[in-house]
Amino acid sequence: MPLFSCPANDPKVKEIELTDPCFISDLHLNAESPADQATFIRFLQDTASHYGELVILGDFFDYWVGDDAAFTAQSVLKALKSFSREHPIYFMHGNRDFMVGARLMQAMGATLLDDPAVARLRSDRLLLSHGDLWCVKDIEYQKLRRKVRSVWWQWLMLRFPLKKRLEIAHNARMKSRASKGQKKADTMDVDNVTVAEAARRCKANIVIHGHTHRPDCIALPKGLTRYVLGDWRHNAERFEGSALVFKQGNPTVLHF
Repeated sequence: MPLFSCPANDPKVKEIELTDPCFISDLHLNAESPADQATFIRFLQDTASHYGELVILGDFFDYWVGDDAAFTAQSVLKALKSFSREHPIYFMHGNRDFMVGARLMQAMGATLLDDPAVARLRSDRLLLSHGDLWCVKDIEYQKLRRKVRSVWWQWLMLRFPLKKRLEIAHNARMKSRASKGQKKADTMDVDNVTVAEAARRCKANIVIHGHTHRPDCIALPKGLTRYVLGDWRHNAERFEGSALVFKQGNPTVLHF
C-alpha cells in the first residue's frame, strides 16, 4: 500500500481489450464554459453511444486541481456515470488533468489508464498515449512533467486549500500560453523516432495520441501509423470537435 494517497500512486491499467472504441482527447472542459460541457453530454448521447467503449486520452479537463473539485463538473460526471452502465470508459491523464484521481474515476465509472497503454483490437495492437511524454525535444517541459507527476509534488499540492490550488492552476495556464509563443512548433511536437521505438517495444502497429492539437495521420516505417487526435474548441463562433473510431477495421475520423 502506498505511503501517501495521490493520483501518482493510484493504480493504472497498462493493457486493455477493445471491441468497438471511440477515442477522444483535448476537450479542455472547465466550469467557466457550461456550453462546452453540454456539447460533450450531447456527444455521449448522440455519437459515443453507438460504439462499444469510450477512450479519453488526456486533457479532458482544461485543468484539474484535485477530486475535491468534482462539484465543478457535476453534469458531466453524472452523464459519464450513466454512460458507463452500458459502455466501458477508459481515462488517461493529460498535461492539464494529471491530478484526476481514483475518487473521480469512481464518480464517472471509468478505468484509469497508464501512459502509455496498449489496447488489443482484433488483429491490431494499439499504443495509446496523451502524447506529451514523446515531446522529448522540449527539455524544459519534460523536467516540469516529471516534477508534477511525482508523488511528493502531488501530495504537497493536495495539502493546499482548494482556492489556492485553483489560483495556482490559473497562473500555470497563463505561463504555459506565454511560453508556447516562444517555442518552435517542432520543439513542441512529438518525436517520430521516439514514437516508433515505443511502438516497437510493445509490438504495436497503430499509435493514437492527442496533446499537439495537430490532427493528422502519419505513416512511419515498418507499417506503423500514427493518428493524432484533434482538440475540441470554438472556431469562428462554431464549436468543432472530432473523434477517432474504427469502421470495418479502418480508423475513421468523425467531425461534428
